Amino acid sequence: MFLMFSASVLTLVQVSCRHDGLNVSDLNKVCYEKDIAPIFLNSCGTTGCHDSQGGEAGYSFIDYAGVRKAVTPSDAQKSIAYKAITGKGFVQLMPPSGALTEKERILIRVWIDQGAVQTTCN
Repeated sequence: MFLMFSASVLTLVQVSCRHDGLNVSDLNKVCYEKDIAPIFLNSCGTTGCHDSQGGEAGYSFIDYAGVRKAVTPSDAQKSIAYKAITGKGFVQLMPPSGALTEKERILIRVWIDQGAVQTTCN
């Protein structure tokens, strides 16, 4: 009985933690300048790893043009940047100094899935 209960709870937890069915059109628009740029700049761009066009792996995260090269608009799952911050397909989770918060990863995912647009908000 206990094993059945544990298996049921584990299944519910796994299902409830999945974000694959997230409908981003129902969410507020994520603002690049206010929400996304500071995450990439502070966690990747100013660390010396991705601070110029010659940055690690050729990616720069100091401006929108650089960030845009690492994302596939409307498809976070195919975006190099999203894969790196979630550890999907990478040997080391990025940034190497410590994982982004869950909120930061979700904001980035929603922004990418909303089209990865360079928006400026109040």
